Amino acid sequence: MLGMLCTILQPTFLHIMTCICSRNAVWTIHILYMFVIHILKIPNGPFQSWLGITDEKHYILTLVMCWIHLRSISHNMDNIDDQFSSSNNFVQKLAYCLYLPTLFLGPLILYHEFVGSIKQPHQYWDCQKFLTFMLNLVRYMFWCFFTELLLHFIYVNAIQYQLQVLQNLNSWELFGLGYCMGQFFFNKYVVMYGTCSNLCYLDDIKAPSQPKCIARIHLYSDMWKHFDRGLYKFLIRYIYVPIRKSNRCFGKLFASFLCFTFVFIWHGIQMNIFIWALLNFIGIVIEDIGTSIGKSKQYYKMQNTYLSSRNTKRLHCILASPLLVMSAISNFYFLGGQDIGNIFTQKIIHGSWKSLFILLFLLYCCCQVSVDIKRWELRHIKR
Repeated sequence: MLGMLCTILQPTFLHIMTCICSRNAVWTIHILYMFVIHILKIPNGPFQSWLGITDEKHYILTLVMCWIHLRSISHNMDNIDDQFSSSNNFVQKLAYCLYLPTLFLGPLILYHEFVGSIKQPHQYWDCQKFLTFMLNLVRYMFWCFFTELLLHFIYVNAIQYQLQVLQNLNSWELFGLGYCMGQFFFNKYVVMYGTCSNLCYLDDIKAPSQPKCIARIHLYSDMWKHFDRGLYKFLIRYIYVPIRKSNRCFGKLFASFLCFTFVFIWHGIQMNIFIWALLNFIGIVIEDIGTSIGKSKQYYKMQNTYLSSRNTKRLHCILASPLLVMSAISNFYFLGGQDIGNIFTQKIIHGSWKSLFILLFLLYCCCQVSVDIKRWELRHIKR
C-alpha cells in the first residue's frame, strides 16, 4: 500500500509544483527531483527501511518512479505549449503516468502521442487484431525462452562478477564475451519493449516499437535513434531542439552535451555511467564533425574525382571502425561496470597489434553489413 501511495503521490506532487511554473522553473524542479530519486534508490537506506520492503520490491518501486518522472516531464513540457493546454487535467495525467502496460518496463510514450491515441475513435477488437496480438506475443515469448535457454550455457551475466577469470581470457574469448553482453542486453529489451508495446496495441495506444539489433548498427546516432526510440524522441523534443533554437552559435554541441548530461543523471550518478555517457557524447561529436566534412563541397568534389562509389563506401567504413570500437567500450562500462570496462580497455590498448588489426577488420566488416542493410531499408521504404 505504501508503494502504491508513493507512485500516486509522485505525479501529484510534481503536478502541483509545476502547473503554474515557467519552462526553466519546471526543468529546475524536475532535475532536483531526479537527485531525490537517487537518494531514495540507496539500498537499505532510510526510504527502504521506512517502507519495510525487500530489496527486490525496493528496486521495482524506484524503477517505476524513474519512469513516472520521465512521463511527468513530458506532460509538463507539452502542457506549457498552448496546443495541449486544454488537456491539462490531473486525471488525464495520472492515466498517462500510471498506464499499466508501460508502468514498470517502458517503453516511454510521449504525452502528446498518448493524448493523440486516446482521442482517436474507439475500435473494437476483431479477429485480425487479436491474431496479430497473439502472433507478436508468441514471437516475444520465443525470444524470452530462447534467451533463458542460452543463459544455461553462456554465463554472460555471472562471469562478470569473476574479474580474475575475465583478466585471464585471451582477445578472442574476451571480445566474444563482449559481443554476447551486448546481444543479451538487446534481447532483454526486445522482450520487454516488444511485449509492452504489444499490450498497448490492444488499447490502440501508439507505443515505440522494439529496438533494432545492435549487430547491424555501426553509427552512434543510429544506435541512439533506434535502440530506445521513446527516450530518443524525449531528448530531441524537450532538450535538443529547444536548446539548439535558443543558441545558434554552439547550439548543436551544447544541446548534445545537455542531452547526455540528462541521460547520465537519469540512469544513475555513477562513474561507469559517467564514462559511458562521456564516450557517447565524444562519439556523437566526432561523427557530426565527419558528417559536416562529408557534406562540404571540397570533399564532395575530391570524392567524385578520385573515388568510386564502392571505394567511398570502403573509406567511410574504415573511418567508422575506430568509432565502433569506442562505442563497444562505452557499452561495456554501461553493462558491466567500471572494472569490466577497464579490462576491455586495457586489452585493446595493451594488446598486440595483430589482435587490434583483426578486431578493426572484423568491425570494418560489421560496418559494411550495417551500411548495406541501411541502404536496403531506405529502398524498401521508398517503394
